[in-house]
Amino acid sequence: MKEADFAAFLDSFNRLAKLDLDLGKAGDPEAAMARLQGYAVHIRVGAEVASSAAHQIAILTLVNILSRFALGGVTLSGMLDAPMLAPWPGRTLMAAVEGLGGAAGQPADDCPTTVVGTVDDLVDRTVQLTFEGWRGGIVPAGGARLDETKGTALSAVLAAAIGAAETFAMLREEVDAGRRLRGLSIWRPDGDQDWLSPASDGPPLHLLPTRLWILGLGHLGQAFLWSLAMCPYADRAEVSLVLQDMDDITQSTASTSILTMKVARGRKTRDVARTLEAMGFSTVIIERPFDDQFKRRPEDPSVLICGVDNAHARSQLEGPGFPLIVEAGIGRSAQDFQAIRLHTFPSRQKAANLWKTEMMDAKAAVAERPGYQHLRERGVDDCGLARLASTAVGAPFVGTVAGVLMLGQILRLLHGDQVDAVIDLDLRALDARRAVPNANPFALNPGFQICDV
Repeated sequence: MKEADFAAFLDSFNRLAKLDLDLGKAGDPEAAMARLQGYAVHIRVGAEVASSAAHQIAILTLVNILSRFALGGVTLSGMLDAPMLAPWPGRTLMAAVEGLGGAAGQPADDCPTTVVGTVDDLVDRTVQLTFEGWRGGIVPAGGARLDETKGTALSAVLAAAIGAAETFAMLREEVDAGRRLRGLSIWRPDGDQDWLSPASDGPPLHLLPTRLWILGLGHLGQAFLWSLAMCPYADRAEVSLVLQDMDDITQSTASTSILTMKVARGRKTRDVARTLEAMGFSTVIIERPFDDQFKRRPEDPSVLICGVDNAHARSQLEGPGFPLIVEAGIGRSAQDFQAIRLHTFPSRQKAANLWKTEMMDAKAAVAERPGYQHLRERGVDDCGLARLASTAVGAPFVGTVAGVLMLGQILRLLHGDQVDAVIDLDLRALDARRAVPNANPFALNPGFQICDV
Protein backbone atom coordinates (compact mmCIF):
# COMPACT_ATOMS: atom_id res chain seq x y z
CA MET A 1 0.00 0.00 0.00
CA LYS A 2 1.47 3.35 -1.05
CA GLU A 3 1.89 6.08 1.53
CA ALA A 4 -0.76 8.27 -0.12
CA ASP A 5 -3.19 5.35 -0.22
CA PHE A 6 -2.59 4.61 3.46
CA ALA A 7 -3.10 8.26 4.39
CA ALA A 8 -6.41 8.25 2.51
CA PHE A 9 -7.42 5.03 4.27
CA LEU A 10 -6.60 6.48 7.69
CA ASP A 11 -8.61 9.63 6.96
CA SER A 12 -11.66 7.57 5.97
CA PHE A 13 -11.52 4.71 8.48
CA ASN A 14 -14.55 4.63 10.80
CA ARG A 15 -13.27 5.14 14.33
CA LEU A 16 -15.57 2.45 15.75
CA ALA A 17 -14.43 -0.09 13.14
CA LYS A 18 -10.97 0.29 14.68
CA LEU A 19 -12.34 -1.49 17.76
CA ASP A 20 -12.32 -4.90 16.09
CA LEU A 21 -8.95 -4.23 14.50
CA ASP A 22 -7.41 -3.48 17.90
CA LEU A 23 -9.18 -6.38 19.62
CA GLY A 24 -7.85 -8.76 17.00
CA LYS A 25 -11.38 -9.73 15.89
CA ALA A 26 -10.87 -8.46 12.35
CA GLY A 27 -8.10 -9.74 10.09
CA ASP A 28 -7.94 -6.49 8.15
CA PRO A 29 -9.62 -3.06 8.03
CA GLU A 30 -12.07 -4.25 5.36
CA ALA A 31 -13.36 -6.99 7.68
CA ALA A 32 -13.76 -4.47 10.50
CA MET A 33 -15.80 -2.17 8.24
CA ALA A 34 -17.85 -5.11 6.97
CA ARG A 35 -19.00 -5.82 10.51
CA LEU A 36 -20.36 -2.27 10.88
CA GLN A 37 -21.99 -2.56 7.47
CA GLY A 38 -23.84 -5.62 8.75
CA TYR A 39 -25.28 -3.74 11.73
CA ALA A 40 -28.96 -2.81 11.24
CA VAL A 41 -31.17 -1.29 13.92
CA HIS A 42 -34.79 -0.22 14.32
CA ILE A 43 -36.58 2.54 16.24
CA ARG A 44 -40.27 2.36 17.15
CA VAL A 45 -41.93 5.73 17.60
CA GLY A 46 -44.89 6.31 19.93
CA ALA A 47 -47.72 8.80 19.59
CA GLU A 48 -46.04 11.19 22.06
CA VAL A 49 -43.96 12.65 19.21
CA ALA A 50 -47.00 14.52 17.90
CA SER A 51 -46.96 16.86 20.90
CA SER A 52 -43.58 16.44 22.62
CA ALA A 53 -40.41 18.20 21.51
CA ALA A 54 -38.41 16.10 24.00
CA HIS A 55 -39.51 12.83 22.36
CA GLN A 56 -38.59 14.22 18.95
CA ILE A 57 -35.19 15.31 20.26
CA ALA A 58 -34.61 11.79 21.60
CA ILE A 59 -35.46 10.30 18.20
CA LEU A 60 -33.27 12.74 16.27
CA THR A 61 -30.34 12.16 18.63
CA LEU A 62 -30.78 8.41 18.42
CA VAL A 63 -30.87 8.41 14.61
CA ASN A 64 -27.94 10.80 14.41
CA ILE A 65 -25.75 8.56 16.59
CA LEU A 66 -26.87 5.15 15.29
CA SER A 67 -26.45 6.07 11.63
CA ARG A 68 -22.73 6.62 12.24
CA PHE A 69 -22.00 3.00 13.18
CA ALA A 70 -25.08 0.91 12.22
CA LEU A 71 -24.11 1.11 8.57
CA GLY A 72 -26.58 -1.62 7.59
CA GLY A 73 -29.40 0.87 8.10
CA VAL A 74 -31.48 2.70 10.71
CA THR A 75 -35.19 2.12 10.11
CA LEU A 76 -38.13 3.67 11.95
CA SER A 77 -41.81 2.89 12.28
CA GLY A 78 -44.66 4.75 13.94
CA MET A 79 -45.96 8.32 13.81
CA LEU A 80 -43.22 9.79 11.64
CA ASP A 81 -45.32 12.43 9.87
CA ALA A 82 -45.64 14.56 13.02
CA PRO A 83 -44.97 18.29 12.52
CA MET A 84 -41.48 19.29 13.61
CA LEU A 85 -41.34 20.55 17.20
CA ALA A 86 -37.65 20.01 17.90
CA PRO A 87 -35.17 22.78 16.98
CA TRP A 88 -33.69 21.05 13.94
CA PRO A 89 -34.29 21.70 10.22
CA GLY A 90 -37.24 19.82 8.70
CA ARG A 91 -40.95 20.43 8.22
CA THR A 92 -41.83 17.02 9.64
CA LEU A 93 -40.08 14.57 11.92
CA MET A 94 -39.61 12.19 8.99
CA ALA A 95 -37.88 14.86 6.90
CA ALA A 96 -35.44 15.55 9.73
CA VAL A 97 -34.89 11.82 10.32
CA GLU A 98 -34.04 11.26 6.66
CA GLY A 99 -31.57 14.13 6.74
CA LEU A 100 -29.78 12.43 9.63
CA GLY A 101 -29.55 9.03 7.96
CA GLY A 102 -32.74 7.22 8.99
CA ALA A 103 -35.49 5.75 6.80
CA ALA A 104 -39.06 4.57 7.27
CA GLY A 105 -39.30 0.79 7.26
CA GLN A 106 -39.74 -2.41 9.19
CA PRO A 107 -36.95 -4.06 11.17
CA ALA A 108 -34.72 -6.69 9.70
CA ASP A 109 -34.78 -10.14 11.25
CA ASP A 110 -33.31 -10.29 14.76
CA CYS A 111 -32.70 -6.54 14.65
CA PRO A 112 -32.19 -4.66 17.95
CA THR A 113 -35.09 -2.28 18.56
CA THR A 114 -35.24 0.91 20.59
CA VAL A 115 -38.59 2.40 21.61
CA VAL A 116 -39.25 6.11 22.09
CA GLY A 117 -42.67 6.77 23.59
CA THR A 118 -45.50 4.29 24.11
CA VAL A 119 -46.05 1.36 21.72
CA ASP A 120 -47.88 -1.96 21.88
CA ASP A 121 -46.55 -5.49 21.45
CA LEU A 122 -42.98 -5.04 22.61
CA VAL A 123 -40.72 -7.74 21.21
CA ASP A 124 -37.52 -9.33 22.50
CA ARG A 125 -34.25 -7.42 22.16
CA THR A 126 -35.97 -4.12 22.83
CA VAL A 127 -34.96 -1.22 25.05
CA GLN A 128 -37.11 1.73 26.04
CA LEU A 129 -35.79 5.27 26.37
CA THR A 130 -37.06 7.23 29.34
CA PHE A 131 -36.36 10.71 30.68
CA GLU A 132 -37.59 13.33 33.13
CA GLY A 133 -36.14 16.60 34.37
CA TRP A 134 -32.37 16.16 34.64
CA ARG A 135 -32.46 12.36 34.31
CA GLY A 136 -32.30 10.05 31.33
CA GLY A 137 -31.61 6.44 30.49
CA ILE A 138 -33.15 3.14 29.42
CA VAL A 139 -35.31 0.42 30.89
CA PRO A 140 -35.99 -3.06 29.49
CA ALA A 141 -39.11 -3.59 27.40
CA GLY A 142 -42.15 -3.20 29.63
CA GLY A 143 -40.18 -1.67 32.51
CA ALA A 144 -41.45 1.25 34.61
CA ARG A 145 -40.59 4.57 32.97
CA LEU A 146 -39.98 8.08 34.24
CA ASP A 147 -42.55 10.84 33.76
CA GLU A 148 -41.70 11.74 30.19
CA THR A 149 -44.24 14.59 30.14
CA LYS A 150 -41.61 16.42 32.23
CA GLY A 151 -38.78 15.55 29.88
CA THR A 152 -36.27 18.20 28.84
CA ALA A 153 -34.04 18.52 25.80
CA LEU A 154 -30.97 17.58 27.82
CA SER A 155 -32.49 14.52 29.49
CA ALA A 156 -33.82 13.36 26.10
CA VAL A 157 -30.36 13.66 24.50
CA LEU A 158 -28.84 11.77 27.44
CA ALA A 159 -31.40 8.96 27.20
CA ALA A 160 -30.79 8.64 23.46
CA ALA A 161 -27.01 8.45 23.90
CA ILE A 162 -27.31 5.75 26.56
CA GLY A 163 -29.86 3.95 24.37
CA ALA A 164 -27.42 4.03 21.45
CA ALA A 165 -24.70 2.59 23.69
CA GLU A 166 -27.04 -0.23 24.70
CA THR A 167 -27.95 -0.87 21.07
CA PHE A 168 -24.25 -1.18 20.28
CA ALA A 169 -23.92 -3.68 23.12
CA MET A 170 -26.83 -5.69 21.68
CA LEU A 171 -25.21 -5.67 18.25
CA ARG A 172 -22.05 -6.98 19.90
CA GLU A 173 -24.17 -9.71 21.55
CA GLU A 174 -23.25 -8.81 25.10
CA VAL A 175 -25.10 -11.14 27.47
CA ASP A 176 -27.01 -8.56 29.55
CA ALA A 177 -27.60 -6.04 26.79
CA GLY A 178 -31.25 -5.01 26.47
CA ARG A 179 -32.18 -6.52 29.83
CA ARG A 180 -30.91 -3.90 32.29
CA LEU A 181 -31.61 -0.46 33.71
CA ARG A 182 -29.02 2.14 32.76
CA GLY A 183 -29.11 5.88 33.28
CA LEU A 184 -27.69 9.03 34.80
CA SER A 185 -28.72 12.19 36.58
CA ILE A 186 -27.16 15.31 35.10
CA TRP A 187 -27.93 17.13 38.36
CA ARG A 188 -26.38 14.44 40.55
CA PRO A 189 -23.90 12.40 38.48
CA ASP A 190 -22.09 11.17 41.59
CA GLY A 191 -24.07 7.94 41.85
CA ASP A 192 -25.03 8.46 45.50
CA GLN A 193 -28.69 8.35 44.47
CA ASP A 194 -30.43 6.00 42.04
CA TRP A 195 -30.97 7.91 38.78
CA LEU A 196 -34.60 6.72 38.76
CA SER A 197 -35.25 8.33 42.15
CA PRO A 198 -36.70 11.86 42.34
CA ALA A 199 -33.99 12.55 44.93
CA SER A 200 -31.45 12.68 42.09
CA ASP A 201 -33.42 15.28 40.13
CA GLY A 202 -32.92 19.04 40.19
CA PRO A 203 -35.13 22.13 39.89
CA PRO A 204 -37.14 22.91 36.75
CA LEU A 205 -34.86 24.08 33.96
CA HIS A 206 -35.50 27.77 33.32
CA LEU A 207 -32.13 29.40 32.42
CA LEU A 208 -29.80 28.76 29.46
CA PRO A 209 -26.29 30.15 28.80
CA THR A 210 -25.82 32.76 26.08
CA ARG A 211 -22.04 33.36 25.82
CA LEU A 212 -19.63 30.43 25.51
CA TRP A 213 -16.18 29.74 24.05
CA ILE A 214 -15.86 26.22 22.56
CA LEU A 215 -12.31 24.93 22.05
CA GLY A 216 -12.17 21.87 19.77
CA LEU A 217 -14.88 21.00 17.25
CA GLY A 218 -14.39 17.29 16.92
CA HIS A 219 -16.08 14.46 18.78
CA LEU A 220 -16.64 16.22 22.13
CA GLY A 221 -17.08 19.78 20.94
CA GLN A 222 -19.77 18.83 18.47
CA ALA A 223 -21.55 16.64 21.02
CA PHE A 224 -21.67 19.60 23.40
CA LEU A 225 -23.02 21.87 20.66
CA TRP A 226 -25.69 19.34 19.61
CA SER A 227 -26.90 19.23 23.22
CA LEU A 228 -26.89 23.03 23.42
CA ALA A 229 -28.67 23.39 20.06
CA MET A 230 -31.52 21.16 21.22
CA CYS A 231 -32.26 23.45 24.19
CA PRO A 232 -35.40 25.66 24.10
CA TYR A 233 -33.87 29.09 23.56
CA ALA A 234 -36.35 31.94 23.29
CA ASP A 235 -33.98 34.03 21.16
CA ARG A 236 -31.10 32.20 19.54
CA ALA A 237 -29.78 35.37 17.93
CA GLU A 238 -28.72 36.52 21.40
CA VAL A 239 -26.56 33.41 21.88
CA SER A 240 -22.92 34.06 20.95
CA LEU A 241 -20.68 31.03 20.44
CA VAL A 242 -16.95 31.38 19.82
CA LEU A 243 -15.72 28.34 17.86
CA GLN A 244 -11.98 27.58 17.98
CA ASP A 245 -10.32 24.83 15.95
CA MET A 246 -7.67 24.47 13.28
CA ASP A 247 -8.50 21.05 11.82
CA ASP A 248 -10.07 20.09 8.52
CA ILE A 249 -12.93 17.63 8.17
CA THR A 250 -11.93 14.18 6.91
CA GLN A 251 -14.16 11.29 5.91
CA SER A 252 -13.67 9.74 9.33
CA THR A 253 -14.86 12.87 11.14
CA ALA A 254 -18.50 11.96 10.56
CA SER A 255 -18.04 8.62 12.33
CA THR A 256 -17.80 10.37 15.71
CA SER A 257 -18.74 14.06 15.29
CA ILE A 258 -22.52 14.44 15.28
CA LEU A 259 -22.81 17.85 13.65
CA THR A 260 -20.72 16.71 10.68
CA MET A 261 -22.67 15.15 7.84
CA LYS A 262 -21.07 12.59 5.53
CA VAL A 263 -20.81 15.03 2.60
CA ALA A 264 -19.16 17.80 4.67
CA ARG A 265 -15.65 18.98 3.79
CA GLY A 266 -13.42 21.95 4.64
CA ARG A 267 -12.60 23.50 8.00
CA LYS A 268 -14.49 22.23 11.03
CA THR A 269 -15.04 25.76 12.31
CA ARG A 270 -16.80 26.90 9.15
CA ASP A 271 -18.94 23.81 8.72
CA VAL A 272 -20.12 23.88 12.34
CA ALA A 273 -20.71 27.64 12.16
CA ARG A 274 -22.93 27.21 9.09
CA THR A 275 -25.02 24.61 10.91
CA LEU A 276 -25.41 26.72 14.05
CA GLU A 277 -26.14 29.92 12.16
CA ALA A 278 -28.83 28.13 10.15
CA MET A 279 -30.43 27.36 13.51
CA GLY A 280 -30.32 31.04 14.50
CA PHE A 281 -27.19 31.20 16.68
CA SER A 282 -24.50 33.85 16.38
CA THR A 283 -20.95 32.51 15.91
CA VAL A 284 -17.37 33.78 15.90
CA ILE A 285 -14.62 31.66 14.30
CA ILE A 286 -11.10 31.43 15.75
CA GLU A 287 -8.52 29.49 13.70
CA ARG A 288 -5.31 29.83 15.68
CA PRO A 289 -3.50 27.61 18.20
CA PHE A 290 -4.53 27.52 21.84
CA ASP A 291 -1.06 27.95 23.33
CA ASP A 292 0.80 29.94 25.97
CA GLN A 293 0.43 33.08 23.83
CA PHE A 294 -3.35 32.93 23.99
CA LYS A 295 -5.06 35.36 26.41
CA ARG A 296 -8.71 36.00 27.19
CA ARG A 297 -9.92 39.59 26.72
CA PRO A 298 -12.43 41.16 29.15
CA GLU A 299 -15.13 41.19 26.47
CA ASP A 300 -14.71 37.47 25.70
CA PRO A 301 -17.08 34.83 27.14
CA SER A 302 -16.31 33.86 30.74
CA VAL A 303 -16.85 30.12 30.17
CA LEU A 304 -14.50 27.93 28.15
CA ILE A 305 -15.69 24.51 26.98
CA CYS A 306 -12.78 22.26 26.03
CA GLY A 307 -13.07 19.04 24.05
CA VAL A 308 -9.60 18.73 22.53
CA ASP A 309 -7.69 15.46 22.40
CA ASN A 310 -4.31 17.04 23.02
CA ALA A 311 -2.46 16.82 26.33
CA HIS A 312 -0.35 19.92 25.72
CA ALA A 313 -3.36 22.14 24.91
CA ARG A 314 -5.23 20.78 27.95
CA SER A 315 -2.27 21.54 30.20
CA GLN A 316 -2.50 25.19 29.04
CA LEU A 317 -6.21 25.61 29.82
CA GLU A 318 -5.86 27.89 32.83
CA GLY A 319 -3.31 30.21 31.21
CA PRO A 320 -5.67 32.50 29.24
CA GLY A 321 -7.68 33.40 32.37
CA PHE A 322 -11.20 32.09 31.78
CA PRO A 323 -13.18 32.31 35.07
CA LEU A 324 -14.72 28.87 34.44
CA ILE A 325 -13.36 26.01 32.34
CA VAL A 326 -15.31 22.82 31.69
CA GLU A 327 -13.32 20.13 29.90
CA ALA A 328 -13.81 16.46 29.18
CA GLY A 329 -11.76 13.64 27.78
CA ILE A 330 -12.67 10.12 26.72
CA GLY A 331 -10.73 6.89 26.48
CA ARG A 332 -8.84 6.08 23.30
CA SER A 333 -8.20 2.34 23.37
CA ALA A 334 -10.34 -0.73 22.75
CA GLN A 335 -10.35 -1.28 26.51
CA ASP A 336 -11.36 2.20 27.68
CA PHE A 337 -13.10 3.95 24.78
CA GLN A 338 -16.35 4.16 26.78
CA ALA A 339 -14.66 5.95 29.70
CA ILE A 340 -15.33 9.64 30.37
CA ARG A 341 -13.50 12.00 32.69
CA LEU A 342 -14.72 15.58 33.15
CA HIS A 343 -12.93 18.40 34.98
CA THR A 344 -13.75 21.97 35.92
CA PHE A 345 -11.18 24.67 36.60
CA PRO A 346 -10.06 26.52 38.63
CA SER A 347 -9.91 23.76 41.23
CA ARG A 348 -7.47 22.33 43.74
CA GLN A 349 -5.88 20.39 40.90
CA LYS A 350 -4.01 22.46 38.32
CA ALA A 351 -4.42 21.64 34.65
CA ALA A 352 -0.68 22.03 34.08
CA ASN A 353 0.03 19.30 36.63
CA LEU A 354 -2.86 17.07 35.61
CA TRP A 355 -1.55 16.42 32.11
CA LYS A 356 2.17 16.71 32.80
CA THR A 357 2.61 12.94 33.19
CA GLU A 358 0.51 12.22 30.13
CA MET A 359 2.60 14.62 28.07
CA MET A 360 5.82 12.88 29.10
CA ASP A 361 4.54 9.34 28.84
CA ALA A 362 2.28 9.46 25.75
CA LYS A 363 3.69 7.12 23.09
CA ALA A 364 1.93 5.17 20.36
CA ALA A 365 2.92 1.51 20.30
CA VAL A 366 2.38 -0.52 17.16
CA ALA A 367 -0.26 -3.14 17.90
CA GLU A 368 0.75 -6.72 17.23
CA ARG A 369 -2.73 -7.75 16.07
CA PRO A 370 -3.60 -9.73 12.93
CA GLY A 371 -5.11 -6.69 11.21
CA TYR A 372 -1.92 -4.70 11.71
CA GLN A 373 0.23 -7.58 10.50
CA HIS A 374 -1.94 -7.86 7.41
CA LEU A 375 -1.37 -4.16 6.69
CA ARG A 376 2.38 -4.67 7.14
CA GLU A 377 2.23 -7.44 4.54
CA ARG A 378 0.48 -4.99 2.23
CA GLY A 379 3.41 -2.61 2.49
CA VAL A 380 2.49 -0.29 5.37
CA ASP A 381 5.66 0.62 7.25
CA ASP A 382 6.12 0.85 11.01
CA CYS A 383 5.56 4.61 10.98
CA GLY A 384 2.17 4.13 9.32
CA LEU A 385 1.24 1.33 11.69
CA ALA A 386 2.20 3.53 14.64
CA ARG A 387 -0.07 6.28 13.31
CA LEU A 388 -2.93 3.81 13.05
CA ALA A 389 -2.24 2.37 16.51
CA SER A 390 -2.28 5.87 18.05
CA THR A 391 -5.58 6.75 16.37
CA ALA A 392 -8.37 6.66 18.93
CA VAL A 393 -11.23 4.20 18.94
CA GLY A 394 -14.26 6.48 19.00
CA ALA A 395 -17.99 6.00 19.57
CA PRO A 396 -20.41 8.93 19.11
CA PHE A 397 -22.61 7.80 21.99
CA VAL A 398 -19.70 8.25 24.40
CA GLY A 399 -19.00 11.79 23.25
CA THR A 400 -22.68 12.66 23.46
CA VAL A 401 -22.92 11.61 27.11
CA ALA A 402 -19.80 13.69 27.81
CA GLY A 403 -21.28 16.66 25.95
CA VAL A 404 -24.46 16.49 28.02
CA LEU A 405 -22.47 16.38 31.26
CA MET A 406 -20.34 19.37 30.19
CA LEU A 407 -23.43 21.43 29.43
CA GLY A 408 -24.96 20.16 32.65
CA GLN A 409 -22.17 21.78 34.67
CA ILE A 410 -23.02 25.22 33.28
CA LEU A 411 -26.74 24.70 33.78
CA ARG A 412 -26.20 23.60 37.36
CA LEU A 413 -24.21 26.78 38.01
CA LEU A 414 -27.01 28.89 36.50
CA HIS A 415 -29.52 27.14 38.76
CA GLY A 416 -27.59 27.80 41.97
CA ASP A 417 -25.75 24.50 42.30
CA GLN A 418 -22.09 23.62 42.76
CA VAL A 419 -20.10 22.27 39.82
CA ASP A 420 -17.98 19.12 40.02
CA ALA A 421 -14.18 19.23 40.05
CA VAL A 422 -14.15 15.80 38.42
CA ILE A 423 -16.64 13.25 37.12
CA ASP A 424 -15.39 9.75 36.35
CA LEU A 425 -17.52 7.10 34.65
CA ASP A 426 -17.50 4.27 32.15
CA LEU A 427 -20.62 3.57 30.11
CA ARG A 428 -20.02 -0.16 30.55
CA ALA A 429 -20.29 0.17 34.35
CA LEU A 430 -22.38 3.22 35.18
CA ASP A 431 -22.98 2.10 38.76
CA ALA A 432 -19.28 2.66 39.49
CA ARG A 433 -19.35 6.34 38.53
CA ARG A 434 -18.11 9.03 40.91
CA ALA A 435 -18.12 12.82 41.11
CA VAL A 436 -16.19 15.15 43.42
CA PRO A 437 -17.55 18.67 44.06
CA ASN A 438 -15.40 21.65 43.15
CA ALA A 439 -14.70 23.63 46.33
CA ASN A 440 -13.82 26.77 44.38
CA PRO A 441 -16.55 29.45 44.73
CA PHE A 442 -17.62 30.45 41.22
CA ALA A 443 -19.12 33.95 41.35
CA LEU A 444 -19.63 34.66 37.66
CA ASN A 445 -22.41 35.46 35.26
CA PRO A 446 -21.89 33.58 31.98
CA GLY A 447 -24.85 35.35 30.38
CA PHE A 448 -28.24 33.68 30.28
CA GLN A 449 -31.79 33.85 29.03
CA ILE A 450 -35.04 32.32 30.22
CA CYS A 451 -36.08 29.04 28.57
CA ASP A 452 -38.85 29.12 26.00
CA VAL A 453 -41.14 26.64 27.78
